[in-house]
Amino acid sequence: MSCGGCCPDRPIATDEVCQNWEFRCDSTDRTIWEADGDVIKPFGTVTVLVENSCDGVEVYVNDTLIATLTEGQSFSKTFNSLKKVSITCLKPDGSTGSICCGKLCMTVHYKKC
Repeated sequence: MSCGGCCPDRPIATDEVCQNWEFRCDSTDRTIWEADGDVIKPFGTVTVLVENSCDGVEVYVNDTLIATLTEGQSFSKTFNSLKKVSITCLKPDGSTGSICCGKLCMTVHYKKC
């Protein structure tokens, strides 16, 4: 039996993600967003704003370095595939106990199973 186009495509859903992040400047990679396993082909725009940094903040999308930012800088880009966003707060030489912080804003489009 053939469906022959009797079923419509799954609609594309959109989520807005906005969250604050704050971590020690210890050069540890930290995941701040990860796609749910029940979504199909997530894509969208990622914006990262750095409010305070020690020695810079590295931004990774899908485990690829896409930007290194310092205090007051932001980065925004649209990706055709989104699986994970992570950051690394770089540790300055001889520094202890410093904090970096900022915001993550995303518009994510996907189909849900």
